[in-house]
Amino acid sequence: MSVEAYRRIPLWKDVPLEQWETYGWQMRNRITTVEQLRQVICLTPSEEAACSKRDGRFIMGIPPYWVALMDADDPTCPIRRQAVPLEEEYYTSPNDLRDPLAEDSHMPVPGLVHRYPDRVLLLVVEICAMYCRFCTRSRVVGTT
Repeated sequence: MSVEAYRRIPLWKDVPLEQWETYGWQMRNRITTVEQLRQVICLTPSEEAACSKRDGRFIMGIPPYWVALMDADDPTCPIRRQAVPLEEEYYTSPNDLRDPLAEDSHMPVPGLVHRYPDRVLLLVVEICAMYCRFCTRSRVVGTT
């Protein structure tokens, strides 16, 4: 993929490369609604339903860079599967855990997981550049 391949997407065809390559611009222009996503990929019914939800366990935030890497017509594209929610994600079973890694019980203060005596996990920010579909910390990110 060429450096300026993003220009094939009408939504961003006029964005200068210098701007495209900045973290701030990518964060400000993340895809967060089904209406925005429809402009860049062909959604499946499951994707459409999941992206239309405004509440629940998962949120959507996809930087334009990631969208430009996706195959707009292939719902099995690995990059797309990492970023675009599916309706099935909202189904829960009795065995699902809110905290699958049991980190909450090892969190002496918010944002610090101290499970092992010689190391800690520091959750520095509450906002991710992209909300990955496989994230085990989706309960603590994107809430602000």
